[in-house]
Amino acid sequence: MKKIEITKRIGLLLLSIALVAGLSACAANSAEPPLATPSPTLMPNVSPGTEGITPMPGATDGAMMTAAMTGPESSALSKKANDAAVKISEIGTCVTAIIGDSCVVGVTFDPQYKGELTDRIRDMVATRIQSVAPSIERVAVTSDPEIAAQIGNIAERISKTDALAELAGELDAVMGKIR
Repeated sequence: MKKIEITKRIGLLLLSIALVAGLSACAANSAEPPLATPSPTLMPNVSPGTEGITPMPGATDGAMMTAAMTGPESSALSKKANDAAVKISEIGTCVTAIIGDSCVVGVTFDPQYKGELTDRIRDMVATRIQSVAPSIERVAVTSDPEIAAQIGNIAERISKTDALAELAGELDAVMGKIR
């Protein structure tokens, strides 16, 4: 009787080992290599002479976007971007204009903030804008009141037209003034 019991236990043990070995071999052969997950980068690619412009990754061709976007659509997107940027504690008021993949932003500071426009604030504004408008590739931020007034003028004209291509050159000129 004991011989049969020992034989059963050895048989069961061998069967378990074979089962485990077989399953682990199948799992090893069928496992696909993990997909590489792209990691976000916070290092903007800035060309000489574009220090105040923060490019955003993942954008599409600006000329195609300008042609596809209407004035009211651009104006609505600018309003969303503006609302997102003004939530930054240092920002008092904000005006934005978006055409295609470019956004210009004029800011004034909250009275409690005694500093000036820094790269940190520029990056926060760009990040907020890109969070509500992922198609934006370039964001230029200024605290210069004259340039902010020009941005407001462009934003007003954008909302009243469908011919954004005409205003794109003007927006690019303002973007070039921002350093």
